Amino acid sequence: MSKGDRSMKKVVQVHWLLISALCAALACAPSETPQKTEAPAPKPAKNIPVDEIFAYAGQQLAKSVELVRDGDKFPFYAENDGTWKTMDSSWWCSGFFAGCLWLMYEKTGDEVWKTHADKWTKGMEKEQYIKADADIGYRIINSYGNAYAATGDNQYGKVVVKAAESLASRYSPKIGCVKAYDMDQWKFPILIDHMMNIELMFMGARMGGDPRWKDQAEQHGLNTIRTCIRPDGSSIQVVDLDPETGAKIKDDTLCGLSGDSAWSRGHGEGIYGMAIAYRETRNPKFLDAFKVLADYYIANVPADYVPYWDFKDPNIPNTIRDSSAASMTADGLLEMCAQLPEGPDKAKYFELAENILDSLCSNYLTKGTNRPGILDHGSFQTPEKMGADTSLIFGDYNFLSALKKYKAMKM
Repeated sequence: MSKGDRSMKKVVQVHWLLISALCAALACAPSETPQKTEAPAPKPAKNIPVDEIFAYAGQQLAKSVELVRDGDKFPFYAENDGTWKTMDSSWWCSGFFAGCLWLMYEKTGDEVWKTHADKWTKGMEKEQYIKADADIGYRIINSYGNAYAATGDNQYGKVVVKAAESLASRYSPKIGCVKAYDMDQWKFPILIDHMMNIELMFMGARMGGDPRWKDQAEQHGLNTIRTCIRPDGSSIQVVDLDPETGAKIKDDTLCGLSGDSAWSRGHGEGIYGMAIAYRETRNPKFLDAFKVLADYYIANVPADYVPYWDFKDPNIPNTIRDSSAASMTADGLLEMCAQLPEGPDKAKYFELAENILDSLCSNYLTKGTNRPGILDHGSFQTPEKMGADTSLIFGDYNFLSALKKYKAMKM
């Protein structure tokens, strides 16, 4: 017998000994009925009163229409005296008020809301030609983009396409990014929150504009992932790039605590933007980035699901919250959930969105205050500067947008 044969014989003998011992043990064991494992109790369904919230939003928006009146003035944040601080159409968030009005029109079908929405949308018309910054996305998507979605009127659609062309003019083929701003302190800045602006290029390409805009928007998004998301899942608001090589020069911020912090609204806008980029491209890198950002939110948000204004503020919990960061996060989560197949990921992110909306509806409405907005305790930037701990028009918009998505998914 060869050495190999002897080894094989020993292995077989050992296997038989183990099998015999197992059989003996089973024969001696007492006969018992196996105990069934109890399935986990289903979580109680949330009772988010979407119709009731939209009715309240309608009251607040009607009040805001009377307060502002002028279609060339656009709400920004609520003042302490119960009025809106307004800006002109060039301000980055000027399109959100029209967006709120269009969402009310879609919800109710009431022509009064369409009239109001059209008034504040037409006030944005000249912004389609502006090439000075990337915030044209915020201005046009929420006004003319919502107008086109609500009516199908191509007169609105033409403005969206022209605005997408203006935004695309800021794209650098050399480094594959859209330059956010022309500011002396930076050479070529990109922002995590500008993933929401980049949607305009996807829209424009889809609506008959230059098909290259889609590829450029995708490349910008991939470079945003590369530069603006840390290994721990936190996000950097501003990254300055070398305009020749695309290499990172430094991390910085406009609205957060510092270049080393994690500003919560920008993080929420990143979640939303990654969901949009995945919807438009089906590139799995955007899904992966979405998960990293969303999981960081889960790990770092307080128990009521509404974050502090900056995740890394050393004064937590003795600092301000940002309900607008929560509403943008919920909107982005539901945008992605609409695209995901049934399974653990979809269930996890839908539950997070539902918990955020439940908290906002229960604890953050402006009821009982003189605020003209819908949500209270939003924060534009640092606690010491303007628009801290108050109503913010963009927080209201994404809150209504998220509620609309939520109801559609629950039906």
